[in-house]
Parts: sequence; structure tokens; C-alpha cells
Amino acid sequence: MVRFAMQTFGTSSTSPHHQRPTKRSRKEQQANQVQLQVNEQQHLPLPSLLTHPLLDQVPDNDHQLTATFDPDTLDCNICMEALSNPIFQCSNGHIACASCCQKLNNVCASCSKPTGKIRCLAIENVIDSLHMCCKYAEYGCSQMLKFTKKKAHETSCPYIPYTCPVLGCSFSAAATSFPNHFYGIHQTRTVDFQYDVWFTIVLNPSDQHVVLRAVDMLFLLHYDLNHALGNIVYVTFFGGIHREEFFSYHLEVKSGQTRLTMETIPRSILQDDKHSTNFVLIPRPLNAPQGPAQIELSFHQPGEAISGLQINK
Repeated sequence: MVRFAMQTFGTSSTSPHHQRPTKRSRKEQQANQVQLQVNEQQHLPLPSLLTHPLLDQVPDNDHQLTATFDPDTLDCNICMEALSNPIFQCSNGHIACASCCQKLNNVCASCSKPTGKIRCLAIENVIDSLHMCCKYAEYGCSQMLKFTKKKAHETSCPYIPYTCPVLGCSFSAAATSFPNHFYGIHQTRTVDFQYDVWFTIVLNPSDQHVVLRAVDMLFLLHYDLNHALGNIVYVTFFGGIHREEFFSYHLEVKSGQTRLTMETIPRSILQDDKHSTNFVLIPRPLNAPQGPAQIELSFHQPGEAISGLQINK
């Protein structure tokens, strides 16, 4: 269940007598539409919702209504996905999304009546006016989202919480919190870099991780020691699995006249098997267990802007 505040715009009449409403322009009607501000109950209590900055912009003579609302009622009963316009109904009032109507050859799944021609304008108007806060509001996301845009936003929200990859650490927070966490708790340094520019990292045996910070994304260099054949180096990033193709990186390990090179994509830190085959194995003859390793790195973007996230320095 979620809780939402419904706010109506308009001024109260000072006349004691009932007055017949006059015809208003389209702009005036839009200005007086009901605005819904929705908040998931587990993130913000109702008093916080009623003092939301968006609500504070309303004149004092406007009034507010509060109610509980189950967002599952706005899911298609067939595909169970959130409804989006256009929405159709059969003659018995059963609703379905346009995609499911096509898949079922415009036959209602509940009563077998014809469907796909009659629009359910009431539900469409509710969806158009419904705004909800991101489910990651408690981690810092303050966006109020249209109901139809909420799911897409939450798959790439810059405030998605991640769990610290250090064994035994239960810290969980948005990506922006990890540079300070790694430095304060794990004594791990952060290196700032620019895309398409080579930079050098010297890894000591005590360096299990190094935080790599770009202007819009946070990466993590992993240094796994004492494997049977040598040490493993690979990179992950704080982002969803679906964004792994948005970046690539070059990694080179140098030792005298020997150079090991890899070009690949960083894996999401959410992956269970983070390195898989995307790693460089530094053989023991090139890197003694107690010796440092010199790593050359360069990160690249395919040209697509992926996020508005700004990593705080």
C-alpha cells in the first residue's frame, strides 16, 4: 500500500449563496486539475508528505486530501505490468492494456466479450495525473515521477543502494556514499580520472580495492591476491547489469619488457560472479606475492549519456 496526498487548486467563494459554475477555458481547467502526490509508506511518513516542497508552492487557501492507495490496482490484470495509455475496456468494464488486447485478438480475458475499441478514460485520467516518489527516496532521490515513468526511472536511478563488496561488511547505500565509506572504514584510496585518458595505478599487496571516480560514474578496481597461478585484476562499476555495455576499459600490466593487455567491459557490482572471464591474471614470475603491480587503465564511453549522477568529491 502507498499513501498519496491529493491537492485541488482553486479559491473558495466568499458569497454565501450557491453560484452556478461558469464555463472556463482549457488552461483554467488544467490549472484546476487535481494533482496527486504519492509516497510509498515505508519511505516517508504522512507528515513529511504533507510538507513536501511541491505542496508548499500551493496558496494557503487551497486544501489537501489524504488517502491510501494500492498501486497494484493500476496493473494490467493480464500481463501484471503497470497500465499505460491507451487503456481499453470491454462492455462489462474489464480493463486491459493495448498490448494485451492485441495479443488476445481483442477478446476480453475475463468474460470473452469484444475489447480493444472502448477507451477507459477514467483510469487514463487517473494515471495521467498520478505522481509518485521514487522507491529509493530514503537514499536521497527526491524526484516525483509520473506513474508511467516510475519503473523506467528506478532501473537507472542514481540512488539505487549497493552493498559493500568487502567480505564481512554489511554497509549499504547509494553509490555517492562509497568513496567516503571505503576511505573511512577500509582505508581504501580514491583515484579521479577522465574518460579516454590513460592513468597509472600502483597496487600494493594491501590494496584489495581502489575506488575509481569519473564525473558521472563510480568504478571499483579489484585486486585478488594469492590465487593458485597468480593475482587477479578486474573492474566493476556501481550500476545495474543492463548498463554494462555503456562502458569499456583497457587494462595493461607492465613488468620489465612484458606487458599483459585486456580490453573488455566492467561488470556490474550486482553480479554474483563479478570477474567471470573479464580479468587479467598476473603470473607469479611477473609479480612476487609481496611486490607492487603497476596497472595502466583507460575508460571509454560509447557516446551515450547514461546518468545525471554527479559523484561528490
